Parts: sequence; C-alpha cells; structure tokens
Amino acid sequence: MRGLQEIAVTDSDVCISSMTICERCQVLSEALEKASARNGELEQRVARLEAERAEFEAQLAEMSKLCELQQADLDRYKKAYEASRPNHPERAPREQLQLAFERVLETFGIEAPANDSERGDDTDANSAEGEAPRGRGRNSKPKKRHPHGRRNLELMNLPIVEQRLEPEEVTAAGGVGFKLIGEEVSERVARRPAQWVCLRVVRLKYVAIEALTEPDKGLKDSRQEGDAGSDNSRGSSINGESTTYVELAWEPDTRILMAPLPAGLWPNVMADVSAIAHIITSKYDDLLPLNRQQNISARDGFMVPKSTQCGWLKAADEFCAPVVDAMFEDSRNNAFVIATDATSAPVLPPRLDDEAKAEAARLWPVERRKCESWHIFVFIADRDHVVFRYDREHNGKVFAKLLDGYHGHLLADAASVFDVLYREHGMTEHGCWFHCRRPFYRALETDPLRALEALSLIGKLFEVDRELRAQKLDLATFTQLRAERAGPILALLDQWIELNRDRVDPRSPLEAAVTYYTNQRDALRRFLEDGRIRLDNNESEGALRKLVVGLSNWVFFANETGIRWYTTFRSLIASCMLHRLNPEIYLEQLLRLVPHWPKHRVLELAPKYWARTVANLDPKWRAILERPWEPGVIASAELEPGRNIATPVNRAA
Repeated sequence: MRGLQEIAVTDSDVCISSMTICERCQVLSEALEKASARNGELEQRVARLEAERAEFEAQLAEMSKLCELQQADLDRYKKAYEASRPNHPERAPREQLQLAFERVLETFGIEAPANDSERGDDTDANSAEGEAPRGRGRNSKPKKRHPHGRRNLELMNLPIVEQRLEPEEVTAAGGVGFKLIGEEVSERVARRPAQWVCLRVVRLKYVAIEALTEPDKGLKDSRQEGDAGSDNSRGSSINGESTTYVELAWEPDTRILMAPLPAGLWPNVMADVSAIAHIITSKYDDLLPLNRQQNISARDGFMVPKSTQCGWLKAADEFCAPVVDAMFEDSRNNAFVIATDATSAPVLPPRLDDEAKAEAARLWPVERRKCESWHIFVFIADRDHVVFRYDREHNGKVFAKLLDGYHGHLLADAASVFDVLYREHGMTEHGCWFHCRRPFYRALETDPLRALEALSLIGKLFEVDRELRAQKLDLATFTQLRAERAGPILALLDQWIELNRDRVDPRSPLEAAVTYYTNQRDALRRFLEDGRIRLDNNESEGALRKLVVGLSNWVFFANETGIRWYTTFRSLIASCMLHRLNPEIYLEQLLRLVPHWPKHRVLELAPKYWARTVANLDPKWRAILERPWEPGVIASAELEPGRNIATPVNRAA
C-alpha cells in the first residue's frame, strides 16, 4: 500500500512538473482545501471522542461512588446480621455431616468403619467447641437421661434452718389431749441477705504487779470525794453495774504486756481480707463494676465507696502481683506448650496538662478524651497456669518480649504477629483446628455440599480426640492411639483438598478455606507428635471472654492501673478455675498468708500448688489462715468432686 502511495505521489509530481505555475497553484489550492476539510473532520471527531470520554468518566465516577455506597450497605447489613445472633454457635446438622462423610468415603472408595453406622448421629460438628455429644467411645452405651424434678436438698451440703409448726388447737391446749403420730416435711431453698459485720479486735493490756511502785500511793481511788473529776480515773457502766478504773503508777522501764495483732489481719487497713477478696471476686469474676458494688453494699447496710474499694484493690495488687510474676516465670521456664491469644481493651488516656488543655479548649469547647486501644494477652501453660499480661501494642516484638526465654511449643492462630517467634526465637508452631474449621463453616452459604464434607472430616478428628481423652489413658498410650486413628482422617482430608482445589470458584469462601488449610497444614498436623498438644486454642479464647463481656459493664479502663489490676487478679481467678479452687476462698487465704511468706517461695502460693502448700503448713502458719470468727477452722478452697465452676463457654471463638 505504501508503494502504491509513493507511485501516486511520483506520478503527481511528474504531472505537476509538466504544468504551468498557474495550473500548479490551482491544484495545490484544491489539495489544501481538501486537507483543511479533512483536518476539520478529524478535529470534530476528536472533540466528540473527548466528550464521550468525559461522559464515560463521569459515569465511572458515579458508578464507583454507587459501588462504595453499596459496599457500605453490605457491611452494615452484615454487621446487623451478626449482631442479631450474638454468640451464634457454628453448628451444622449431624445427619447432614454424616451423609457428607459417607460421600467422601464413597468418592475415594473407602469402606466406612464397622462402628460408624452405629453412632452416625453422634458425629458432632460442634466438637471444636468442646461440647460432648450423646455418644462417647466406640462401645459406649446410650447415656441415661437424668430424671427431672427437684434436687434432693439434703445432698447439697446446705445449712439447714428448721421451722416447726404445730396446729393452733394443740398449742392452745398445751399438747394435752393430743398424740403426735408423725410429721410432714417439705424443703425449699432460701437465701439470707449478705451482711457486713464489724470485726472488733480487743487486745487486753497488762502489767506485772511486781512492777508497781508504792501500791498504796500508786492506787488512786476515784470513789473518794473530791476526786470524781480527776484525770487519773474514769468510770463506765457494764450490764447496769457501775465499774471504776484506776490508774497505776509504775517504774519507767516497766513493760506493758499486750497480745500482738493476729497475723491474718492487715495493720492500718479498715477492711478484713475477707471483704477485699469478695470485692475482687465480684469485680473480676462476676463482672460487677465498683460503682455497682457500692450500691449493693449500701443496700446490704454498709456503703463501701468506690474510692475505698480502690484503696483496698491497690493494697491487694501489691501482694498478689509477685505471685503472678512467679507463675509467668515458671511458665516460660518449664512449660511444654503455651496457648496464647490476645484482644483489644480500651483505656482512657491521662488528662492533659494546663498548656495542652488550653490549646484543646480553643479547638473544642468540651474536653474530649478518646479511649486508646491497648491489648490484653493470655498465656495458658500446659495445665499449670493462666497468666494475663497487657501492652500498648500488638505485634511480634511484644510477644517476643513477653515470652523471652521460652523456646517450646506455641499453640496460636495463624496471625502474622507470631511468625517472628517461629523464625527467630526457636518456638514450634501449632495450629488451631477450630480456626481451620471456621472458613469451611462460612462456606456453607455458597457451597454447602463440599463445605459439609470438609466439616465432617474435621469433626471426626475432634471425635477421636474426645473419645480417647474420656478413657483417661497415660500420655504415651494416648499419643500413640490418637496418631493411629487421626492419621487416616488427615490423609483423607489431604486427598479431598487436592481433589477440590481446582474445582472451587476463585475468591469464594471455600477457596479461602482451602488456602487456609494449605498454608497451615504442617502446623495443624503437629498434634500427632505429642498428646499434650490440643487440637484447638479454645481455652485461651474462652479465658478472654470474661474481658469482652465485662467491657459491656465498665466500658473502658480508667487508666493503666486499672488494666494492670485486671491482669493480676484475673490471672489468679482463671488459674483457680483451672485447678478447681473456689477463687474467693483462695484469695482470702492468700491475702492472709502472702504478707508473711518468704519472697523467694511465692510460687508455692500459686493455685497449682495451693492445696499442697496448705497441707504442708505447720500449726503456726495454719493459724494465719483461720478466720477471726471461726477459730480453729480452716476453710477448704478445693471444690468438692462433681461441683461445677461457672466457666464461660466459647461458642464462637
């Protein structure tokens, strides 16, 4: 084409060269007019295209804005939907899970275990939540239903207050003419109102009689006339009888004898430790803010102001903090596996100084202090200790600082903040199967058939673990049997993942679930190596649940002191629940004993060792644990077998 144009140009040049000047001008003028017209058409076309582009850009901007609004609506609807079902358990119907498991077996040509059909309905999708299904064990018998109706109150170890009633006719006759033939007994549960008492400690003061000088002159009888107003005498009335006290004169070096203050009482503190332990338990276990406790105490007859309660908590924290520090140090030095998690906690910042306050007042007429987001961490060391810590940041450096010196196994979620611990601090990563299960559960709405298949396989893992734990096996046997029975399930899950990896829709919830499992596969399978490693991290998440629920009552921490008190007392209370101790009795006895205990042995006062420590105390130390109103009696902090502790259930970790 280009060659033809060159030939045409050459021909025109030849034609123009043979023309006269006037003819040439005429031809060039016509060519110029055609070029100008063509140029005008092109300019109009460009203008039209620019107008269209501007219109399309306006439409794109409008559509982008509309998409943003629609995304905001979707986020709001999703938040409202989640809020409409708080703590919604991530459950799937057991029948559907069993059918899905059978489909998986059929897909890969595997025969179902002989006992699987017998307990088909026992495949529990909620195993990751720690809920026990109806069938336990391969050969377990159906569990008997507990009879309904009232409990036998005589077996509840409650104090009995008996009220005996006689007919009016018998009372009026004094019992004459009537014969007792029996009695009808009914029992009800009653509650005595809580009561504050004044613990009066009276210490008598004595002096040896031999130390008195000139007894006849030293004794000044106030009954003599003229001495009634003497400063050396005073009188009182006891039971209606007049009693007169006399002043004694003794040598300057005479020693006054007086019993020491009981070791279980704190000097210069208005409260007995029983009251302080009650306030600690009410706030950090029953989640009652101090202002509510102030109102409750006023209703019970003695108002304890918030400021007074804070003073008591401050004194208790000084005694309890070393115990918690020793627990954490013992965890880092001796724990085989530590389960950890974290959550945010709003903390009110300190008030501004005068200069900053003046600048803020110029910008905002009303002082505004926005809460800062701090973080509370929980560490569960084996079955030994539960320790809470806090920090302003939530990153790998903070975890590395808190776990400095620990090089064991770490059970956590798949957050990137833990990567530095595995890479630089020699810790071994262990994944949480409950976190792995959650993406498959979320995929039920878009791909229910395949999501149920994955959930059924994960449920089988928890079923194996639960059945073996119920048999109370030794560690070596449990580890071996769990690996033997869970290994084939994991192999089947790997085959299922490979089969469906390329079949799932890109960017779908199921694709995200498959990706999560692929990335965490090695960490999720390490539980086969040792029976002390749990399949899930629900215990640490459940330990943080008290904080989340408590924030609904007290909204935020007033300062760093408040969050420090929380981590101290919550560590002791959670550890008490781990070792089945009554937290209020434990705290009361701890606060009586710890001021006198050797500082290098405070670990012996941790809940893990508390029962053994109390059992080994000699009479001198045991006397410190006695309550003033129960001399010679030491209350047991250990809960009776079969009595439950009200612990939070983690429905949606």
